[in-house]
Amino acid sequence: MKTDQSRIKFNPVTKEIEIEGSEKFVKTYFNKIHALIPGTKGTVAKAPIKEKPVKKARPSKAKGKKPTKQSKKRSNVDTVLTLVQKSPEGITTTELKKKTGLTDKQIWAIIANAKKAGKIKQVKRGVYAGA
Repeated sequence: MKTDQSRIKFNPVTKEIEIEGSEKFVKTYFNKIHALIPGTKGTVAKAPIKEKPVKKARPSKAKGKKPTKQSKKRSNVDTVLTLVQKSPEGITTTELKKKTGLTDKQIWAIIANAKKAGKIKQVKRGVYAGA
């Protein structure tokens, strides 16, 4: 456990003290806090020192990675932009929906972002072509 991750918990009903941190931190504060608790003046308890096991970082699995949501989203954008740029006279959102299988909301979001980026232009309402 890192020394900057120390904490003290006290349960007033059971008068249990839980101190986590470095061994030095536990030894320093256990008896001080124990002396402050009413009804424990005569007894001085030993500080039980429990060190939690440190979790080891798992090695990343580079092989066989599943496609992330971001990469899937990127491929949808690429698919729509390719279809729009390949049609010189323009393509409607209905045709894009049929060819890609995406929802209207997905297509509109992709088109809005592409228009802002200057990748496509609006020929007329609902019809888009490459810029």
